[in-house]
Amino acid sequence: MTKNKRLLTIFTIACGILIVLPIFFLVISSFKAPEEVFKPNLNITKLTMENFEAVMEKNILRAIWNSLIVSTSVTVIALLFHSMSGYALSRLNFPGKNLVFGWMISTLMVPFTVIMIPLYMVTKNLGMANSYLGLIVPMIFNAYGIFLFRQFYKDFPKELEEAAYMEGLSIARTFFRIVLPLSKPMMIPLTIGFFTANWNNYLWPLIINQKEELWVVQVALANIVGGGYETSWSIVLAAALLCAVPTFIVFFSMQKYLVDGIKTSGIK
Repeated sequence: MTKNKRLLTIFTIACGILIVLPIFFLVISSFKAPEEVFKPNLNITKLTMENFEAVMEKNILRAIWNSLIVSTSVTVIALLFHSMSGYALSRLNFPGKNLVFGWMISTLMVPFTVIMIPLYMVTKNLGMANSYLGLIVPMIFNAYGIFLFRQFYKDFPKELEEAAYMEGLSIARTFFRIVLPLSKPMMIPLTIGFFTANWNNYLWPLIINQKEELWVVQVALANIVGGGYETSWSIVLAAALLCAVPTFIVFFSMQKYLVDGIKTSGIK
């Protein structure tokens, strides 16, 4: 092993340790008694399950279920709509196509805080406040996904579509039967990104919903933290660990496809 490779290996291991270390302390601390949380000891004989029992009493499982519904729904619907929009902007010719695409991309420069209040007013006037629809529908539309799909389809082999047209398939059937199934290199990273972003979303669910039974994980965690000096951080850490489990499952279950997608996207 050359000196450069050895240094690169050491640097990679150090980065891995820095990434894993906070997760390790999160797991260990969530099993500690309240008085042991901030003590830098790893005495496993004092670990307890009482924190998780206390978390269950705070209805955190309901919040996890709500976040699963919202994140999964937004991800699935957004992938479908964004892929269709990206394909139309890439392959179809219609008046004002470039203008429409430019207008979509321009929305990326508008911070969410600017449209937050108007979006709340529109959502409330449509009767979607304090409901799953209010949590899901406004989060579906994102120009970032449309842009990535458009760029992906611009390099997509046209020969496959032309062969489908020769077999008598329409544009819609060609897209759903051939193009969309071959879009995994773009869909997998966007799936992880959309799911994680909506799982970690705090501001919009806090604004649009005032019902405790519709709290998502970030709002539930914020209410567990509370204020002052009465916060039991061992319970907060246990709740945070439970809330992080679904994101770990999504990432590790799609890790193989994510790596394969990166490899495939690099092949011309």
